[in-house]
Amino acid sequence: MTNDLLDRKLDRAFAHLDSNGDQVIDEHDIIGLGSRLLSALSEPADSPKGTAVMGGLVDFWQDLFTELDLDRDGKVTTEEYRTGMTRLYAQGGPTYDRSFRPMMRAILTIADTDGDGRISPEEFHAAQLAFDTELSPEDTETLFARIDADHDGFLSVDELLGAVREYYTGTEEDAPGNLLFGEL
Repeated sequence: MTNDLLDRKLDRAFAHLDSNGDQVIDEHDIIGLGSRLLSALSEPADSPKGTAVMGGLVDFWQDLFTELDLDRDGKVTTEEYRTGMTRLYAQGGPTYDRSFRPMMRAILTIADTDGDGRISPEEFHAAQLAFDTELSPEDTETLFARIDADHDGFLSVDELLGAVREYYTGTEEDAPGNLLFGEL
C-alpha cells in the first residue's frame, strides 16, 4: 500500500517517462528518454557512453516491463506503474539495485561531461533538462545542495542513487530526493 506522497511522486515519474503523453509507457518512451538525455548532454548516440546509456535504459525497460506489465500488452499503464514500482522498490526488492544502479551509472557517466567522476551543479542541471523537469536553475541549485550529502559541491553516484531511492521509496515529506523532478 502506498501513501499519498509516494503516489504523487510515482505519478510525476510516470508522466516524465510517458514522452508522447498517451498515458502508457512503452519501449518508444524509454528510447525517447535516452535520446533526450543524449541530446541535452551533447553526447553522440553511437559513442561508447551513448551506447552504454541506451543499453542501460533498454535493460531497465526489460526489467520494468517484465515486472510491471501485468496484462502483457507491451505497455505499462499508470496503475501498473504505481502498483509495480511500489512492490519492486518501495518494499525493498532487489530489482532496484539490479535495474536502477546500472542505468544510473550509465547516465551519470555522460552527465559527467568533464570526466572527473563526479557531477557538478551545471552538469546536474543539464541532465535535469533531459527529464523535462520544471526546475529553474535556482531550484536545481537548491535540490543539488540538498542531495550533496557530504557538502563537497559535487554529486557522487552514491549520492544520486540515494536521492533516486528516496524518490521511489520514501514517504518522508522533507526527504531531499522528493524534489528530484520538481516540486510536488
